[in-house]
Amino acid sequence: MQAIAITAFGGPDRLTLMDLPAPTCGPDQVIIHVQAAGVGMWDVKARQGSLTLEGQQFPLILGWESAGIIEQVGAAVTGLNVGTRVISTTYQVGIGHYAQSVAVPAHLVAPAPSSLDALHAAALPIGGLTAYQAIYEVLKMQRGETLLITGAAGGTGTLAVQVAAHLGVHVIATASSKNHPYLQQLGASELIDYAQTDFASVIQAAHPKGINAVLDCVGGETAARSLKVVRDGGRFVTIVDLEQVTPTRHIDTQLLYYRPDGQQLAELTKLVDAGQLTVHLDQVFPLEKASQAHERLETRHHQGKIVLSLEG
Repeated sequence: MQAIAITAFGGPDRLTLMDLPAPTCGPDQVIIHVQAAGVGMWDVKARQGSLTLEGQQFPLILGWESAGIIEQVGAAVTGLNVGTRVISTTYQVGIGHYAQSVAVPAHLVAPAPSSLDALHAAALPIGGLTAYQAIYEVLKMQRGETLLITGAAGGTGTLAVQVAAHLGVHVIATASSKNHPYLQQLGASELIDYAQTDFASVIQAAHPKGINAVLDCVGGETAARSLKVVRDGGRFVTIVDLEQVTPTRHIDTQLLYYRPDGQQLAELTKLVDAGQLTVHLDQVFPLEKASQAHERLETRHHQGKIVLSLEG
């Protein structure tokens, strides 16, 4: 099968189209014919070598999420059938989704939204699970509370805005001004252009007592500044890093690595098909142009999700 893999850590030029052995199907797995694969910062970190898994070896196929069609079912698997359109996400050694076929544990697979094509479906798993777990499990947001989402126009941010707004949360979103109309449509209540103003000062002026929580999708200095707007006893979660986050007040700070969860993927599928969650694509690249997809991602100027197409 064809796959995008690396034989050493480094820049986007390390991403190489290779002909590698197709995966075999274990008793608790399904083999998925991949139609599209999502691209995210976790892929960049894996490529750079800043995020490694025990037992990892070269050649290393990248990619942690995809949409496709089941082409083989393990002997112990029930409830999934050959020919079913599915989505999945993993972060396990030996399971890379930038490939024509991938073997995935059956419990991490869910039916793909019937209202989405494969490209849009591939953009849902990690961003959707990250948003869902951050807002419901970690931040435990409640209706009427106020939440700041930094980097709101990205793949995770656009989904988080919708999940929070659907819950009845007042969402403050930072993004460049060109993305404001789109984020307003998704449910953001306040929009701040981080490039034109000090977003922390704007929020402190509008909410002098502080806000309830922050979901940081940027990290670094942005994460440190966003901490200033949280009230005492508030909550802060970043999906990037905690390196510059040093709370001096009573604020719960956490770093979230999403958890693969087939049941939650199924819930996200229901939200999409009910029209309560929209998936937006920034740009689609063919598999062999994976290096360009990574370059686009690293500009951090994308709106929505970047996806690799393995068909056509």
